Amino acid sequence: MFDVMTIGSATKDVFLFLDNSILKPGVNRHFLEIPFDKKIDLKERRDFSGGSATNAAATFANFGKKTAVIAKIGSDEDGDFIIDDLKKRGISTDYVIRTDGKTPVSNILVAKNNDAVILVYRGLEAQLKIEEIKMDFSSKWLFFGPMPGGSYHILPKMLEYCNSEGISTVMNPGSTELDLKLKKMTHIIKDIDIISMNDEEARRFVGYGNDIKNAIKLASIAKRMAIITKGDKGSIVADKENVYSASTFKAKQINFVGAGDAYLSGFVNAIIDKKDIEDAITLGSYNASSVVKQYGAKEGIVSSYPAGSTISIRKYKID
Repeated sequence: MFDVMTIGSATKDVFLFLDNSILKPGVNRHFLEIPFDKKIDLKERRDFSGGSATNAAATFANFGKKTAVIAKIGSDEDGDFIIDDLKKRGISTDYVIRTDGKTPVSNILVAKNNDAVILVYRGLEAQLKIEEIKMDFSSKWLFFGPMPGGSYHILPKMLEYCNSEGISTVMNPGSTELDLKLKKMTHIIKDIDIISMNDEEARRFVGYGNDIKNAIKLASIAKRMAIITKGDKGSIVADKENVYSASTFKAKQINFVGAGDAYLSGFVNAIIDKKDIEDAITLGSYNASSVVKQYGAKEGIVSSYPAGSTISIRKYKID
């Protein structure tokens, strides 16, 4: 039996470091400006494995959990790269589906001030079908990363299997699920133990402009609790009785890729270890703050609970 299985994306992340680039302010956001119609020399290139399923699995494996990944990749060199990395980390690849086609690749353009733009090639990622998954697995937990494109349709069957096998579940919805909004996703969330998303996503998905209200609403539907992350502003966690408002560890951020996966997998790892919610928030924040200090979604993943480090966590009773 596995302690945790993760399902979602598995990608090759290619970090391309640019010297000749400018971050320009736009009306609502910033844009990376690159000179057009000329060759641009790269300062450096670094390759990593990435994707929600493999990033989360790396945290669980670092903490000694027996872990496996469910994802779809190609029978190509990029797919080999991902498989090799998972095996080095002690993560089972028995449930990774490999077929003809292209492995998903993310090209991350990094400006000289460390701001970045991600160019995503989905490849086979959005073509995962329920018929391709070996539905014979035994696990204590199943971690759902964002399910791109048509892969969303595997959720009901996967949850049905988890319910029948007594498998606890955690979910970080992707854009497809978020676009459906809360009303159309309630039947899914009610079968999820822990639901997590960032503050912008929650406001769009649930509808309130208040993070605490959104967390409480999600927690009232999910089996156990809801998490709303707010980047360097901390996080909100709600269960059926209480809401927790937390700060985060201070870190000099040079990378944002994988930070959300690091927080959620760290949080869930603590819950699996039967820690309280305060400890889970602390580990999630600690893991994320370590990841943002290094390039690559897995390079900063921790393997132990923070020693002597604390963050501010306030607990309120839900009226």
